[in-house]
Amino acid sequence: MALQENITPAIASEIPVTPDQADFSRQSPLREFLRRPLTVFFLIILAAILGLCFIGPYFSHSPTLTAFIPLQAPGAENFAGTDHLGRDMLARLMRGGQVSIFVGLSVAAICLTVAIVVGGLAGFYGGIADVLLMKVSEFFQVIPGIILALVSVALLGASLEIIILILSITMWPQVARILRAECMRIRELGYVESSRAAGFRPIRIFFFDVLPNAFPPVLVATTMTVGRAILAESGLAFLGLGDANQPSWGALLYSAQAYLQIAWWLTVLPGLAIFIVVLAVNMLGDILNDCLNPMLSRVK
Repeated sequence: MALQENITPAIASEIPVTPDQADFSRQSPLREFLRRPLTVFFLIILAAILGLCFIGPYFSHSPTLTAFIPLQAPGAENFAGTDHLGRDMLARLMRGGQVSIFVGLSVAAICLTVAIVVGGLAGFYGGIADVLLMKVSEFFQVIPGIILALVSVALLGASLEIIILILSITMWPQVARILRAECMRIRELGYVESSRAAGFRPIRIFFFDVLPNAFPPVLVATTMTVGRAILAESGLAFLGLGDANQPSWGALLYSAQAYLQIAWWLTVLPGLAIFIVVLAVNMLGDILNDCLNPMLSRVK
């Protein structure tokens, strides 16, 4: 026994371990994600914007207060200038950020929920359920978002809830298809077959064995959906299809069109806010994808 104990560490020490393998074995995806400089940089940016949008309004003017000089350039009194009615643009930017970020998170949450029900069950059960649920997905995927928005606004009126519903209807099929493909792959693996042989119910296998392991790529797709939803809502609001009572960043761009040549800050600041938030969310999603798929990051 003593001889075996002396030989085994010696043999183990001679097995070559590459730096990539050692790093991959030590680091979890979450730790690898958080230790990257770009992750810290964009997380700080998002945290600053979220703090400014959701905490800043308690320390600023009212976004509807018309007590300032109209079309005043950014200065000491109004850091982001004023609009054509004399309202503080910084207060309106913070209020618009609340609306835009809320739309992005709401659409992503709805898309993820629908994707779990439709894509997950279709990929796990297969057969006729897969065919029917994917036909439903294809139907919603081919609906033109702009046409649906125009019809919905004409029939139901322009409200924030309608915008969220429209964006969710047109965006959930992409997430559902990713989850379906992952569930189809995982359901054939050995540990799922072992769970079936042990007599576990299919719904238990789906929620406890298949879905957690299929979640990483779906999480990345959901992260990307946040940025896509913010861009889509801003585009609809820029076309005049947004809620007039909820001044999102896109609505601020829409109202600034007539003053583009004489008040640059009315368009530059909302556009810059949209650009920074969407860039940060997409970059974090791309970094998360690299951490969850280490082989993909090596190919890059």
